[in-house]
Amino acid sequence: MVSPRTLIKACLIVASFVIVPLALADDFDDMVAAERAFAADASARSTRAAFLAALADDGLVFAPGPGNGKRVWEARPENKNRLEWAPELAEISASGDLGYTSGPWRFTPGGADKPTGFGHFFTIWRKGADGKWQVLIDHGISHEEVAFPEKVQRRGGLGLGEPPGWPVGVAELRSADLAPAGALNTRMVSADFLRLREGAVPDSRAEGQALPSRALRVDTGQVVSSAGDLAASWGGGVGSPAWLRVWRRPSASDAPGQGWVLAVDLSVAAVEAAEPSP
Repeated sequence: MVSPRTLIKACLIVASFVIVPLALADDFDDMVAAERAFAADASARSTRAAFLAALADDGLVFAPGPGNGKRVWEARPENKNRLEWAPELAEISASGDLGYTSGPWRFTPGGADKPTGFGHFFTIWRKGADGKWQVLIDHGISHEEVAFPEKVQRRGGLGLGEPPGWPVGVAELRSADLAPAGALNTRMVSADFLRLREGAVPDSRAEGQALPSRALRVDTGQVVSSAGDLAASWGGGVGSPAWLRVWRRPSASDAPGQGWVLAVDLSVAAVEAAEPSP
């Protein structure tokens, strides 16, 4: 006969495997809800007001290289332009404190009846100590018009199980990130790799030449989830390609033992420095 103590222990083990995924599901839903609220705020008030409300104090936007988002948006005047967007995919770390969303956007100038610009946004979200999701990094690309999604695809896994035995630290991430901008191969990327390039709809191509660079200054940074399973890196500057990437620690379907693998790569060509005035 099974003792009551054994039954209680078994129930606690089962509960631990149920509660963790449910908590992660709640975090995922909250992050997606934050993205949708961000978009709704832009429609209700203005793009400028929405960004200033959603950005973390240390949040970044690309203009064209990474810079403090609040300062960038505070310097922009209010206008009647409309920027609309909707998430179509998202992923969250096992610790529920870092994730990203992406989806199509459309831009309508003030006074116009139809949108004139289209593309995809890519946003890194970070959950603060107060439980509130804030925009840590925002970037995007332009391309032809695509339909807005009806639902959000969840990427990645729940990240449950033993941590990997290979390096997952910031130093290894930085080493991987400083490979030539835009140079990709199938050994670097995850099984569900997503590539974003200016002028093209996002795809899964894992081959490409390095983007040309005559860098005068490059600012880079990284952030890693507290679980160590998901990370974001970014960089760019005058004369340098600008990039925003998401990295995962390898799973059985990717490349065990290889270190960080690239799940998402958004890279755009360098903006050349202005010629000095004579």
